Amino acid sequence: MHPSLANIGAYIKTNTLALAPAARAAGTVQGPAIDVPPFRSAVLAVAVGAAAGTPTSFTATFTFESRGSTAGDEGAPGPWATVVDRDGQTLTVVASSVDGAVELDLDLSFMGDDHDQLRVKQVLAFTGGTTPTLLTGGVLVLGGSNRLPV
Repeated sequence: MHPSLANIGAYIKTNTLALAPAARAAGTVQGPAIDVPPFRSAVLAVAVGAAAGTPTSFTATFTFESRGSTAGDEGAPGPWATVVDRDGQTLTVVASSVDGAVELDLDLSFMGDDHDQLRVKQVLAFTGGTTPTLLTGGVLVLGGSNRLPV
């Protein structure tokens, strides 16, 4: 049996926290900057936990943003840009139920040629409730490296 079938863990990196688990109120939050070279693909795996404050519904929308770590003035990081596919569509996944999970696949070639950092953006909206919050967190699984992850 080929090692990629019996030992998938040797071919992917799964310990990259894209969005720290936390109870979040409505609004926008971005995860930390993640250096993605030498990888070629990624999967965002988001876990959605309990909602507090009795909202009648919610939507948690997840997208990617990228930038060059030295693309700005005097080698400073450049501005963040929304990652889009080859058709110009924003890569998006929406969670709308508690105690579930969603995932979003990413071909890292969709990032700009001079972009080497990635982050996750979450936009959370509620309907109803009294100061509602939602527990969310995400991991970025990286793969397609030209060398095995450490």
